[in-house]
Amino acid sequence: MTLDLVLGGVGGQGVLSIAWVIDQAAHAAGLHIKQSEVHGMAQRGGAVSACVRLSDQPVASDLIAAGSAALVAAVEPLEALRYTPLLRTDGTVVTDVTPLVNIDHYPDLETMLTVLFSLPNLVAVDATRLAHAAGTVKAQNTVVLGAAAPLLPLPREALEAQLQTLFEPKGERIVQANLRAFRKGAAATGFVQAMRAAGVPSARVARVSSRLAFAPHPVDDTLLAAWAERLLGPHGEATARQVWAAPKLLPLEAVHAVTA
Repeated sequence: MTLDLVLGGVGGQGVLSIAWVIDQAAHAAGLHIKQSEVHGMAQRGGAVSACVRLSDQPVASDLIAAGSAALVAAVEPLEALRYTPLLRTDGTVVTDVTPLVNIDHYPDLETMLTVLFSLPNLVAVDATRLAHAAGTVKAQNTVVLGAAAPLLPLPREALEAQLQTLFEPKGERIVQANLRAFRKGAAATGFVQAMRAAGVPSARVARVSSRLAFAPHPVDDTLLAAWAERLLGPHGEATARQVWAAPKLLPLEAVHAVTA
């Protein structure tokens, strides 16, 4: 087993904290790890990235070749697109949809997200708002980690244990906020996987998953079935666009109220 993943974001978004949690959980699970990172301009809002390679066999290099990453996880949408050339054809992108405009001529958001939403395997979430609802907006990286967790060869409990270790010095309130953020992210990926398994088109799923207020536990099967039925129905595309246009995150139960 070998899994290559690329983590991306902007300085201050906690990209290297995600890498630390994954590395420590992998080490505890007895896996071999290699990691490289780029953070030279982090304090000026520059791009930050980490390449992480996990394997049950010794890893010779920390470099990830183009077309070989199983996962790109990003805390910023433009940074997610930056690393898609490293992705395998069957690889997955996990990303926050909230931009951090740190450069002149930042791309038009709607155009950029249209490109992002066209990816065949995508988990798109509003990690910034989910983190705020969890108790601290600084946990947007933890939401992304949680969304990536079901795609990693690591027990969720091992990742949560490392999160607790990382944030214990900041007090129990921050620990619990980050655990809630992590579980919200994991719930989002469970929702996306269920919608894709039901046959809902990827772009449709992305618009909806980006506007749902996931709770820190898996989505109820009844709600999953209701969303799949609505999004596969004759007005499924219109429903997805209506949800995407919502000014705030919608509760999962909104499936019964959305009209199209």
